[in-house]
Amino acid sequence: MKGFLLLLQFMTRIPTPKMEYEPKKLGKAMKFFPVIGMIIGVILYYSFIVLNQFFDSPEVIAILIILIEIILTGGLHLDGLADTFDGIFSYRSKKRMLEIMKDSRIGSNGALSLIIYFALKGTLLKEVISIDESPYFLLVMPVIARFNSTLNCGVGKYARPSGMGKHIVEETNMIGVMISLAITAAFSYYFIGMTGIYALVVVSILGIYFAKLMERKIGGITGDTLGAVVEMSTIIVLLVGAING
Repeated sequence: MKGFLLLLQFMTRIPTPKMEYEPKKLGKAMKFFPVIGMIIGVILYYSFIVLNQFFDSPEVIAILIILIEIILTGGLHLDGLADTFDGIFSYRSKKRMLEIMKDSRIGSNGALSLIIYFALKGTLLKEVISIDESPYFLLVMPVIARFNSTLNCGVGKYARPSGMGKHIVEETNMIGVMISLAITAAFSYYFIGMTGIYALVVVSILGIYFAKLMERKIGGITGDTLGAVVEMSTIIVLLVGAING
């Protein structure tokens, strides 16, 4: 329970009892990262129910849903997305890429990645909302996305000799990944049926590829790439929802 509360405290801005940071406990709790996604998904779903009473425009609702999600997570994974793209698309040495990713300043590649991300997410979210008056994809989207981060921890290695993400990666074994997969698959199938399983399969395949790509590019995964994979997986889940709608 302590590990889960640490995970909730570290990965969201949802109020929790203040706890001392214990990296090993946090790492062992990564198998429950999809449960954090469930909490976020429930908030997003009921936010949609409320917003739908006040706004007729799916575009406005989509924008507000995105803002609510950013408030819930503090933009943590968006920061990872921008840092990852700044580093990878600098086309420098592995060492220099890692240094760029650690830099708190955003570069042109990071800014461009965020512009593309928000354009895609807004468009796809609007499409999913328009298709379904009760979009269960809002429940499932954060769950599958966070499973992919756990999967990356299970199949990848940490790129740096030390760092906040080191224990998260090292403490996540394949048993933890399988527990995380079971939680995600059951939840997804319950709410959106086989479409959820299709999305999970696509996201998992691309997630494994991404982890191996990062291994070639920078020697492994980092906290930033784990954030990036959450956000990229979100787009993929929404894309599957729009296609299957």
